[in-house]
Amino acid sequence: MSATTKPRPTVDGRPVASGSAGSTTARSGRPVKERRANRRTGSKEESSDVVARTRDPAAILGLIGVVGALAVAIFLGGRPAAFVDLPSMLIVLAGTVAATTMTFSSRELLRVPAIVWTALSPGGAAPSRRVALEGIAIAELARREEIRAMEKHQQALTHRPVLQRGLAMALEGRSPALIERALRRQIAADDERRARAEAILRRAADVAPAMGLIGTLIGLVQMLGQLDDPSSIGPAMAVALLTTFYGALLAHALFYPLAERLAGQADHARLQAELQLLAALSIAERENPRLLEASLNSLLEERDQLEEYA
Repeated sequence: MSATTKPRPTVDGRPVASGSAGSTTARSGRPVKERRANRRTGSKEESSDVVARTRDPAAILGLIGVVGALAVAIFLGGRPAAFVDLPSMLIVLAGTVAATTMTFSSRELLRVPAIVWTALSPGGAAPSRRVALEGIAIAELARREEIRAMEKHQQALTHRPVLQRGLAMALEGRSPALIERALRRQIAADDERRARAEAILRRAADVAPAMGLIGTLIGLVQMLGQLDDPSSIGPAMAVALLTTFYGALLAHALFYPLAERLAGQADHARLQAELQLLAALSIAERENPRLLEASLNSLLEERDQLEEYA
């Protein structure tokens, strides 16, 4: 008894393999790659987002490299203890902290440990392409008016605060103009917080060499005031030179690099916030996801641009 073979599905008269990008379903009629975009933001979105985050250990590796190179050079010199001077450390470290404290509020300064950890952390942000794909997937749900699925996504978007708030306002029936004003205020507030964090590090980088110079002057004054005692010239000269060394090291090996890294992270966060804003407004206006894709691609780099509806 011969087996009956099922006819292969076709698109435009051409046979298509099962699961290919051009296949469609009888119920939805949507391309498979669109459904894949929707599945990418399913119930496991939070855990998969952590996996998708880029790992960037450059900051911690660079810091280790600088410290290691200096340590090797000092040990090869044969007298590592000569580079340790408590008065010099006190002048530079305490002076830098005190002068920076005078510039900023205590509330801002309390964020410094978290700021430094964020800048040094090897765990990066999620790729911008993934943020755009999530927006496209939710816009597709809004287009089909799947309110329950949208509410489920809204609750899971804790890692996308702009999109989460915009989606919540859209579900409440707020106007797109009101949503845009609220989200732009949120983005501006986030930008200001990042700018203040960067300013703290840049201020510390400016102060540290100055405190080193002040320590050098203190050491020179002590040395010149005790020329009649040869035993005191060495310690005074150590203070004079090591404070300059400590100040330059802190500024150019720690504070300035961290400030530049924070600036780069702020630019990336701003791009992702703009992508979320575009997605939220598209959802509120029930815009065709194809138009949203074009808008998102205008902000993305060429290698990250979407082709879900190409």
